[in-house]
Amino acid sequence: MNAMPHEHHEAVRELVARAAALRPLLRDQQAATEANGYPTQKVYDAIVEAELFNILTPKRYGGYELNLDDFYRVVIEIARGCPETGWWFALGTGHSAQIASYFSAEAQAEIFGLRKNFQAPWSFAASNTSAEKVDGGYRVSGTWYYCSGVPYASHFMGNIPLPKKADTVGSPMLTIVVPDGSFTRLDNWGDLLGMKGSGSHGVTVKDVFVPERMTFSFNADEGLSSPTIGFGVHGNYLYSGLFAAFAEGGLSAMSTGLAYAAVDEYEELIATRNTPGASTLRALNPDYQRQLGMATALADSARAITLSGGAQYLENAKLCATGVEPFTTEKAMRMDGTYHTAERLAYEAIEILVRTASSTALKADGRLARYMRDILMTISRGHDQFEFRAAGIAKEILGRNRGLSF
Repeated sequence: MNAMPHEHHEAVRELVARAAALRPLLRDQQAATEANGYPTQKVYDAIVEAELFNILTPKRYGGYELNLDDFYRVVIEIARGCPETGWWFALGTGHSAQIASYFSAEAQAEIFGLRKNFQAPWSFAASNTSAEKVDGGYRVSGTWYYCSGVPYASHFMGNIPLPKKADTVGSPMLTIVVPDGSFTRLDNWGDLLGMKGSGSHGVTVKDVFVPERMTFSFNADEGLSSPTIGFGVHGNYLYSGLFAAFAEGGLSAMSTGLAYAAVDEYEELIATRNTPGASTLRALNPDYQRQLGMATALADSARAITLSGGAQYLENAKLCATGVEPFTTEKAMRMDGTYHTAERLAYEAIEILVRTASSTALKADGRLARYMRDILMTISRGHDQFEFRAAGIAKEILGRNRGLSF
């Protein structure tokens, strides 16, 4: 179970402080991370030394077993130092919660026991996948894309569509988990506008045997109506939630940190440069003060939404695990919507700062320019474009309240 409240808060405070202390290094390594396509060895080693990888990993496997909002606090601090490292960290590290939720104790012990610092990207974007049922498991092949966090990863998680039965609704999926050495990272990341250093490479798996215990099946269009296997193992509500309510939270936290990074850069700019055509600092000019204040409020709002989402996930999981009410897809979709809204607020904050910083502050290798490119990549993902999914929330509400079918 979780630590006592005092111990819990002290552990969170210490981990957040360690993440914040990395800010000078992360900012110094931003350009190198971008050029590298993923965080440099120096950055990775610093995060290892700070012991930040196992925030959501169960205690019985050497983790901190903290809450989702605690994880988001650390992601925000890492992204404030380097947003691209924040993306890599959030999406490569957070899936320890799903391992602890959906796999047996035997499989969890094997997965978390492979390497001290667990990381596993989980990709739904695939081509030419196959999973042949054989004695004891599956023979798997396929290529997956946008596997954020795969550089330095201990494992890879990939989704494979399953044949749809006549009496089923939705999209049945098989998720596999394979260890480092069973997958190949492709050299196909870094040529997009932004997030060049996020380590979102593709992965190939070629005719690899995956034991049954290293898989689980689910339907992307179904909620949870009972406790997960992981809740039975750990007795922690964190490990009894619906992934669709979890997935976007890490990028919401990253976007919040990205907004704060832009706020920091703008503060430095107006505190060290004069108002155009005047001999007084921009920091003394109400126009620049106003932009900094507005952007800070937007970043603070994104943070509040993100941390609230982490707490709401735990509450919804608790209600489901204790039999009060299911963790429905509607709940997940509405939580997903709030995370996307936080990302939009982060974008608005950065747009204000970039627009009023002046063109001399937007050199191609400068931080503000990098932050603008990074937030544009965050809000422009076609498969995660909230405007394309928001109607689903309305359908759930109208179906429940008005009996309409779609």
